[in-house]
Amino acid sequence: MSGYADVLVGLQYGDEGKAKVIDILAPEYDIVGRFNGGANAGHTVATERGTAKLMQVPSAAFHEQKTLYIGSGCAVNVVKLAAEIAQLRELGVSMEGRLFISSRAALIQPHHLEVDRQEGRQIGTTGNGIGPCYADRAMRMRAGLRVGLQLKDLASDVGAVYSTIDGNARRLGNAALDSSELAASLEELDVAWQQVKSLVIDDPLFLTKKVRAGARVLFEGAQSVLLDVGYGDQPYVTASHTDPSFAYVGGDLNCRFHRKTIGVVKAIVSRVGMGSFPSELGGEKSADYCAAAAELRRGAEYEAGKYLPFELLKTGDGFELGVALRMLTGEYGTGTGRPRRIGLIDIPQLRQTIERFGVDEIFVNKVDCLRLFGETPAGKIPVVVKYLGTDQVPVLEELAVFDDAALRASTPASIADPVLAFVRLLQASLGCEVRALGTGPMRSQLIYFQREK
Repeated sequence: MSGYADVLVGLQYGDEGKAKVIDILAPEYDIVGRFNGGANAGHTVATERGTAKLMQVPSAAFHEQKTLYIGSGCAVNVVKLAAEIAQLRELGVSMEGRLFISSRAALIQPHHLEVDRQEGRQIGTTGNGIGPCYADRAMRMRAGLRVGLQLKDLASDVGAVYSTIDGNARRLGNAALDSSELAASLEELDVAWQQVKSLVIDDPLFLTKKVRAGARVLFEGAQSVLLDVGYGDQPYVTASHTDPSFAYVGGDLNCRFHRKTIGVVKAIVSRVGMGSFPSELGGEKSADYCAAAAELRRGAEYEAGKYLPFELLKTGDGFELGVALRMLTGEYGTGTGRPRRIGLIDIPQLRQTIERFGVDEIFVNKVDCLRLFGETPAGKIPVVVKYLGTDQVPVLEELAVFDDAALRASTPASIADPVLAFVRLLQASLGCEVRALGTGPMRSQLIYFQREK
């Protein structure tokens, strides 16, 4: 009997806690695979064995019986991947015989990183070279190397690319590397390649064969759907397709095996970088502040020295509320440390996203953080339920705050009424089943409403 594939994606602007949910769901699957993105996706997995910040390795890394797959839709940074594998090894987790990389995945090269650092600053990218790498592939450039097929001798292959780099000088501008930088980069790349090349496979039917034999696959979206390169708010998007349907293109599996789509949201919304954010606390003031903080490399340490978050909660000011929530809930970039912009959970936006992408069920993370609204002058949990007029003024519904004790339920029947009211609002408004609530970073901090059938 054939197996099946499910797709898990974030439904907001990223950082919804997808890795935690992947880690929790992994026992239900045989294979967990990435289908898009690269080292611009920081997924934090917290377990009893330790915490790992995974950027390219799928988030089921700690489940040692599970196969992991990086599909052809990904852009692989070999140097960072080798470091990530070494980080896991230090925690007692081996990738040997478990992690497989499609030979058709795109290869991040030194000039991609430099171009992104020079040009990506304008839109707030992570500087990891993802956009330039995908651009080279889309332009069918000789510089657009794949991870496997052309890399029999990586150093000479990449060196050949740079022998033609002068022909691309107009496109690269001042981002071109000088000869000494290039030599150092190639040496670093070659050392890392020796460590990961045994993981690369050249079999486009790798997953198909396994699913036909009964394997269950969970595809993990690197970035979230509102950042999709086509659907999102251009130019403030990621460089790949994050639409769950793309899992079957970038993940290298026939779409006939699709079973369902799982969405992950968080109860306090955040966004890194620029772009629209209708429910943002503090509006333009917050966006400008976070952009300046990213430029000046001011993150958690800076804010801890400047602000008293519990005092800010009491002011009733939207911007200051956003700062307080960021500080108290750790909303800083996993890889960059940049402060994330903070907003309220947005029902109209979620409803449209769920309908657009065919989401069957959702996990809601950081529900425990909602208790902080009890420290505000209103003492209620504000939720955006609609927008009015051409100015799109948000209309709020306020819910009763719940404390930590209300989140200690072990079964749906024992869940406190204020928590149930929050869940009922979501289910009635979104037309989508809430499968579980996340009440902290650990595996055990989850309240199920619906178990896997």
